[in-house]
Amino acid sequence: MPADHEHVLFTDHNGTRHEGIYRKVLNAFVDTENGKDPEDINNIYQEDKIVEWKYVHKQKDPDSDIMVIL
Repeated sequence: MPADHEHVLFTDHNGTRHEGIYRKVLNAFVDTENGKDPEDINNIYQEDKIVEWKYVHKQKDPDSDIMVIL
Protein backbone atom coordinates (compact mmCIF):
# COMPACT_ATOMS: atom_id res chain seq x y z
CA MET A 1 0.00 0.00 0.00
CA PRO A 2 1.09 3.61 -0.48
CA ALA A 3 2.50 5.72 2.30
CA ASP A 4 -0.02 7.57 4.47
CA HIS A 5 -1.42 10.80 2.95
CA GLU A 6 0.44 10.29 -0.35
CA HIS A 7 -1.21 11.53 -3.54
CA VAL A 8 -2.26 8.62 -5.74
CA LEU A 9 -4.22 7.67 -8.82
CA PHE A 10 -6.39 4.62 -8.22
CA THR A 11 -8.87 2.47 -10.12
CA ASP A 12 -11.88 0.81 -8.49
CA HIS A 13 -13.49 -2.54 -9.43
CA ASN A 14 -15.82 -0.75 -11.87
CA GLY A 15 -12.81 0.55 -13.82
CA THR A 16 -13.33 4.15 -12.71
CA ARG A 17 -10.12 6.11 -12.17
CA HIS A 18 -9.84 8.50 -9.25
CA GLU A 19 -7.24 10.90 -7.91
CA GLY A 20 -6.79 11.46 -4.21
CA ILE A 21 -4.84 10.31 -1.19
CA TYR A 22 -4.28 7.10 0.73
CA ARG A 23 -5.34 7.14 4.40
CA LYS A 24 -3.61 4.41 6.38
CA VAL A 25 -5.82 4.86 9.45
CA LEU A 26 -8.87 4.09 7.27
CA ASN A 27 -7.16 1.43 5.14
CA ALA A 28 -8.74 3.29 2.26
CA PHE A 29 -8.19 5.51 -0.73
CA VAL A 30 -9.98 8.87 -0.62
CA ASP A 31 -11.06 10.65 -3.81
CA THR A 32 -10.24 14.35 -3.44
CA GLU A 33 -10.29 15.26 -7.13
CA ASN A 34 -12.01 18.53 -8.09
CA GLY A 35 -12.56 19.61 -4.50
CA LYS A 36 -14.51 16.53 -3.40
CA ASP A 37 -15.15 16.33 0.34
CA PRO A 38 -12.68 13.80 1.83
CA GLU A 39 -15.10 13.19 4.73
CA ASP A 40 -17.96 12.14 2.41
CA ILE A 41 -18.42 8.34 2.64
CA ASN A 42 -19.07 8.24 -1.14
CA ASN A 43 -15.50 9.40 -1.76
CA ILE A 44 -13.84 6.71 0.37
CA TYR A 45 -12.81 3.41 -1.23
CA GLN A 46 -11.60 0.53 0.94
CA GLU A 47 -8.37 -1.21 -0.11
CA ASP A 48 -10.22 -4.33 -1.25
CA LYS A 49 -12.28 -2.25 -3.73
CA ILE A 50 -9.16 -1.01 -5.57
CA VAL A 51 -7.62 -2.99 -8.41
CA GLU A 52 -4.71 -0.68 -9.22
CA TRP A 53 -2.95 2.37 -7.80
CA LYS A 54 0.14 4.47 -8.45
CA TYR A 55 1.77 7.51 -6.92
CA VAL A 56 1.10 10.95 -8.41
CA HIS A 57 4.32 12.86 -8.70
CA LYS A 58 3.44 16.53 -8.69
CA GLN A 59 6.03 18.37 -10.72
CA LYS A 60 7.65 21.27 -8.97
CA ASP A 61 7.92 24.45 -10.98
CA PRO A 62 11.66 24.63 -11.82
CA ASP A 63 11.64 28.43 -11.42
CA SER A 64 9.80 28.49 -8.10
CA ASP A 65 13.03 28.93 -6.11
CA ILE A 66 14.34 31.74 -8.29
CA MET A 67 13.54 35.34 -7.45
CA VAL A 68 14.22 38.09 -9.92
CA ILE A 69 15.05 41.44 -8.37
CA LEU A 70 14.92 44.42 -10.71
